Amino acid sequence: MVKKKILVVDDEEDVAKALKVRLKANGYHVVLAFDSVQAFTMANKERPDLIILDIMIPGGGGFVVAERLKQSTATHHIPIIILTGISGGEERAYKVGASGYVMKPYHPEKLLETINNALDINRRQIGQTVSDMMGVTF
Repeated sequence: MVKKKILVVDDEEDVAKALKVRLKANGYHVVLAFDSVQAFTMANKERPDLIILDIMIPGGGGFVVAERLKQSTATHHIPIIILTGISGGEERAYKVGASGYVMKPYHPEKLLETINNALDINRRQIGQTVSDMMGVTF
C-alpha cells in the first residue's frame, strides 16, 4: 500500500515537526511548509493527499491559502483540515472548503480520525467522479 502524503503548514516549526513525527509513526509521508507561499508551492509540487493547515501563518493566513487552493484546478480536490489554536473560525473554515476543523491543543486520536475520515470521503468522491465519467457503477 502506498503511503498517503500529508502537507503540514504551520509557522511554528516545533508544532509542525512534532506533528510530522506523529504522522510518520502512523504510516504517513509528511512534507512541511511554514508560510502561505511555501504552502502553495508545496501543494503544487508535492501533490499531497491531504493538507493540514494552521490559520495564523505569514503571507495571508490559512483561510486565504485554503480559498486559493480550492479555486485552483490543480489542488481543488485535496482535502484540507484546519488545525488551529484560534477559536471561532469553524464556520469560515467550512465555507472556504475545509474537510475538518481541529483545535490545538489537539487529541492525537481525534486528529487521526479527522484525517482518516477526510481521506476516505475524498477517495469515495474521486471514485464516484471516475465512475460518472465512465458510466460505470462501482
